[in-house]
Amino acid sequence: MFIFRSLCRVAVLIAVLIFPLAAIGQQPLPAEGDESQLLAVLKSDAELFDKAKACQRLAIIGTSKSVPALAELLADKNLSHYARFGLESNPSEEVDQAFRKALGELKGRQLVGVINSVGVRKDTQAVDALLSASAGDDDEVAGAALSALGALATPKAIVGIQQSLNGKPSLRVTAADACLTAADNLLTQKKNEDAASVFAALREAELPMHMNVASRFGQIRAGSQNVNELMNSYLANKDHDLFRIGLELAHNLTDANTTGQLVKQLDSLPADRRVLLIHVLGERGDASALEAVIKASESSDADMQVAAIRVLGSLGDVSVVPILLKAAVSVDATLSTTARDSLVILGGDDVDTSLSQRLEKSDGRERLVLVDVAGRRGITSAIPLLLKFVSADDQQLRDSAIDGLGMTVGLKDFPPLVDKMLAMGSSESAKPMKEALRKACQRMGDRNAAASVLLDRTVGVSASAQIELMDLLIYVGGEKALSGLQAAAKGEDDAAADAATQALGKWLTPDVAPVLLDLAQSGNRKYQVRCLRGYIRVIRQFGLLPGQRLQMSKQAFAAATRDEERNLVLDTLTRFPSAQGLRMITPHLKTPALSEEASKAAVTIAEKIVNSDPNSVAAVMPKVVAATKNPDIVSRAKVLITRSKPK
Repeated sequence: MFIFRSLCRVAVLIAVLIFPLAAIGQQPLPAEGDESQLLAVLKSDAELFDKAKACQRLAIIGTSKSVPALAELLADKNLSHYARFGLESNPSEEVDQAFRKALGELKGRQLVGVINSVGVRKDTQAVDALLSASAGDDDEVAGAALSALGALATPKAIVGIQQSLNGKPSLRVTAADACLTAADNLLTQKKNEDAASVFAALREAELPMHMNVASRFGQIRAGSQNVNELMNSYLANKDHDLFRIGLELAHNLTDANTTGQLVKQLDSLPADRRVLLIHVLGERGDASALEAVIKASESSDADMQVAAIRVLGSLGDVSVVPILLKAAVSVDATLSTTARDSLVILGGDDVDTSLSQRLEKSDGRERLVLVDVAGRRGITSAIPLLLKFVSADDQQLRDSAIDGLGMTVGLKDFPPLVDKMLAMGSSESAKPMKEALRKACQRMGDRNAAASVLLDRTVGVSASAQIELMDLLIYVGGEKALSGLQAAAKGEDDAAADAATQALGKWLTPDVAPVLLDLAQSGNRKYQVRCLRGYIRVIRQFGLLPGQRLQMSKQAFAAATRDEERNLVLDTLTRFPSAQGLRMITPHLKTPALSEEASKAAVTIAEKIVNSDPNSVAAVMPKVVAATKNPDIVSRAKVLITRSKPK
């Protein structure tokens, strides 16, 4: 709320101060000239624009010599804000004298502007005049004066602002905002006690809640000595916003006694607030709250119990494993899921050992929970048991163990897991086993070693097994896997070539492109089209440099033996529109079998680049009109011809 209030105040201040400058900021700076020349412009019958630009230049080079001429313009309704702009950055003391003089002479918007400038320059000698203006009948002037007094933040200015807190109702919020500004300035000057006094005065005033909240946060920023007492009072307050402040304090305070204070608050709060406070205790990470959280986990209130179980995951240690396991086997789905998640993140050196030992002795629902948790935690000591459960009669246990192995096994246990997949053939567990192996493949640190495990097993197996093994090579990736697939694709074993080219067509990185192009040009004729389509997929789907993509498109055109693939390349060029792509399409306008698709592609690209490269569009569109028989394409091409003509 405090941040929101500050942002709003800054936004308003910017609007007031910057708006006049924006009008002249849209114009170029005036020509270089000395101060005398610019002053001559101000004193002449020059146009308003020229005088405004002179003020702008004087803001940069003006000296005390400029002050009188600019001060004369402060009363001018058209040039007042330009004159203030010219004066505000001038370091001369005469500027402050001129502004103070204007405070006693001007009225309305011109006076408001000068008051703002006094605040910007922080002229403390203007406090009396500002106090007088703040007590006037014009609320706009009075509000500006209060804001300027807040910026000055002298003792006398602050007293005046605080008096306005109980003055005219229409100015109380403005006065409060000025108090906040003054207190911020005092904090910047390390005058924390004085700032705390201002915040205290704000708390006593009748103000909107957001101001009251801001004042309370201010007291905290000022270093209130009774911050825990403040926190407790906010937590106990019926007002929701103040309770939120208490939670914020509870979250951030590092005082050694804070956690104890929060634990004491738990029993006295309503159920919904206790839940929020339990979460804060978890976020604080103070183990001294563990006993209270354990007690809360036994609550009859479902929301409280779930919150406590969640917090035990971040706050607890091995001692809470039994509590979390009990919740994890609950029939309450929310509680069970929360407990499993907490077991996964639970910290402590002995947790993995404890869970692994319990898994060995477990059965039923608890075993399912522990298998799931062991996999998600990556407990390597549980791998032998997980491998054992892969052969279990219980399908749920079997699938859970398989999934856990995918998140757990390293290179050492990778070969037997692959062998188990091959042994499963087309059984019910084959699919989850392959999915587990995909996860394992992506986690392998030594990709080449993992690739060797899979490639060694492609020899002498069925065609379906070759497909499964080579598909896994996609997720291993790396040079060894890629070269192995390339060799298989070029080999004499047709089943292996089939499986290898399928895998290469789904490869996950663009380094497969040269391999696919080679196979499309000189590989097994039976699979050349498949490899070329895989090559085109790389052009379409991977983040290539523009020049690289165009070169590959050119090579794809050259390698294509069928119009179907040539049309795919034409469509690919439309996805990355460029003048080079448009020129690449142009020759195909004369090919009867491709002319319509080429015309469509050319128009599609041209529509996207006509503004940036009209000459390229103008050169190709007449050829499209001559090539296509599609009236819609003709119409679009003619529009582009018109758009590409020089204006």
